[in-house]
Amino acid sequence: MELEVGIKGVIEYKVLSKDLAKNLEISPDDNFPPVFATARLTALMECSAAKAMKPLLGDGKLSVGVEVNLKHLAPTLEGDIVKSTATFVGMEGKLYKFEIEAEDSAGVVGTCVHTRAVVSEERLMAGANKRVGK
Repeated sequence: MELEVGIKGVIEYKVLSKDLAKNLEISPDDNFPPVFATARLTALMECSAAKAMKPLLGDGKLSVGVEVNLKHLAPTLEGDIVKSTATFVGMEGKLYKFEIEAEDSAGVVGTCVHTRAVVSEERLMAGANKRVGK
């Protein structure tokens, strides 16, 4: 099965306290604002592309992110809804390429070009375990 160019994956997500940059601080020196974190926006955008790829995935197959080129353009407050729309634009070799736009109640908050691959979960995990000597 192949993905048809133009197919979309859409996710609407309510920004929670756990999604705020302020709550993703790692070091005591960090001082991030209480707005939707870029890391969480990235995850949302990746998930919308993964949603579009679900029809391709048979038993034991996963889609995994390979590259993300994201621009976080505007802050989003806790409680707002962010809608991420991933549009499949074609193949780059064996990689599935998406253009993604995210919007909140005030307009566009981010744009992204993202590639994903289809892999065997068993092979992926075997490779990950081998890397750490398991």
